[in-house]
Amino acid sequence: MSPRPDQTILVADDDRSVLDALHKTLSKQGYEVLRAATSEQAIAAVQGHGAPVDLLIVDCVMPNVSGPELADILLFVRPQMKVLFITGLDGLAIDLAFGRDCECVQKPFTMRSLVAKVKEMLGETIPSPEAQITGDLK
Repeated sequence: MSPRPDQTILVADDDRSVLDALHKTLSKQGYEVLRAATSEQAIAAVQGHGAPVDLLIVDCVMPNVSGPELADILLFVRPQMKVLFITGLDGLAIDLAFGRDCECVQKPFTMRSLVAKVKEMLGETIPSPEAQITGDLK
């Protein structure tokens, strides 16, 4: 299954280079990508978007409101939304720190591994190794 043009992903990260890289990569994969550098922008993006938001990709460590706290706020508005955390912490540390079993991609990661995780979470075909997905995030 390939991405539908109506699939929307919200990326929330206070690092502009991460936002730009994820926006570029995920847009090339056919997704509508909303970007937010703050929790306030993320909440406004979800509330202002008329269609469902299929996936939230959020950094665990954000100023003012943590990634898991932001996810909880947004899931109250959009309970069907899936959540993928990106972090320098390992999955066990997230489980212990935030009390949740969650999907997570650890930094540094490649764009190929991120796209594969996104597609897996959205029930789509994982890209082949020959697919043109490049870049690393640290």
